[in-house]
Amino acid sequence: MRVLVVAQVLGALGLAAGGTAGALLAEQLTGRAAAAGLPLSLLVLGSGVGAVAVARVMRDHGRRAGLTAAYLAGAAGAALVVAAAASRSWPLLLGGSFLLGGGNAAVMLARYAAADLASHRGRSISTVVTAASVGAVAGPNLLGPAGPVARAVGLPAPTGLFLLAIPAFLGAALVLAAFLRPDPLQVAKAVTRPAEQPATGSHGELAVLFGDRHIRVALLVLALANLAMVGVMAVAPVHLHDHGAAMGTIGLIVGGHIAAMYLPSPVTGWLADAVGARVVASLGALLLLAAGVVAAVAGSGRVGILVALLLLGMGWNAGLIGGSALLRDAPVTASLRTRAEGIGELGMGAAAAVGGSAAGLLLAGGGFGLLGLVAAAPCLLILAVVGIASRRHPASIPGTRSERGEATRLGVKAMPH
Repeated sequence: MRVLVVAQVLGALGLAAGGTAGALLAEQLTGRAAAAGLPLSLLVLGSGVGAVAVARVMRDHGRRAGLTAAYLAGAAGAALVVAAAASRSWPLLLGGSFLLGGGNAAVMLARYAAADLASHRGRSISTVVTAASVGAVAGPNLLGPAGPVARAVGLPAPTGLFLLAIPAFLGAALVLAAFLRPDPLQVAKAVTRPAEQPATGSHGELAVLFGDRHIRVALLVLALANLAMVGVMAVAPVHLHDHGAAMGTIGLIVGGHIAAMYLPSPVTGWLADAVGARVVASLGALLLLAAGVVAAVAGSGRVGILVALLLLGMGWNAGLIGGSALLRDAPVTASLRTRAEGIGELGMGAAAAVGGSAAGLLLAGGGFGLLGLVAAAPCLLILAVVGIASRRHPASIPGTRSERGEATRLGVKAMPH
């Protein structure tokens, strides 16, 4: 857990570049606000695609190999973005943003590594998510100080955060490669009864995964929560900049949003263990809907935008923790669950790519208010699906002591911290 925490701080620090500076750099290179959401959408799409590959590596070789490779891809992506800024190449910026998604995949998948050997999975997941808040909050606030460094070497000011991301990702990879021993996933597999290992065959595994209603609900929650969050966050820096906000102000507001994404994790993790993951997922949907309503009336007011972004971050956090706990507690074996984790990240990436790509068009065509409402509306589906599942199968969605006991009887063992 200590190794994962250190790597999370470094990795999240590197990710701040893609979430904050990417939109500003895209607008500078193209001269069009409508293009501002594309770097982040490519980043999350790269994160989803990369997560599937990383999950396969982790299934065969453990968490250490998969997470290290993902961070190295993120470092390469940050270097490509710096090269894109130097050459003013729009395609290179998009390619670098896609590779930068490897760093995001590592930060996101680390939450499952924390739960591999945990008895309280919700709290273990939340610990690693909280650790990411240190780097995630600090990163955007370095947007102002990093700008002069970039300009000093002849690069646009937003490139400064990408210069910081390269050593941050490399440091996270080094920490994991050197110190994540023994590998938690390999230990978790060792305590699973051999008879419970899944049958081989890609199509057979997918049939088992998508045939499990717990996993289907979890995948829906993760994808729609990310859709709503990325759809608004992707262009919020551009909206603020277009209404006169300075770089430092933008960094502070985005930093507050990112703090709201991560800092509630101890509370949502505790709630997931205490009252159930489906309750936390529903809470996330309600918060995301509230964020859309506030964005609709905020206009260009910075206080209103800040409140909307804070609600957006808290809603995403509850959706992430609730959806992850649902997925992690599904009664399947360790190898199958690792594949489900990759599919979950792919779904989050694909949904966020749609939201990020449409965000610039919605902002340019209808303003920030329309964007907020359109991005949050799909969260109504989360409430509907979780509500239907609760009525039909009141004890079948994991998250209570009895359900964790059923998972143990199936051979999915949990060990103390």
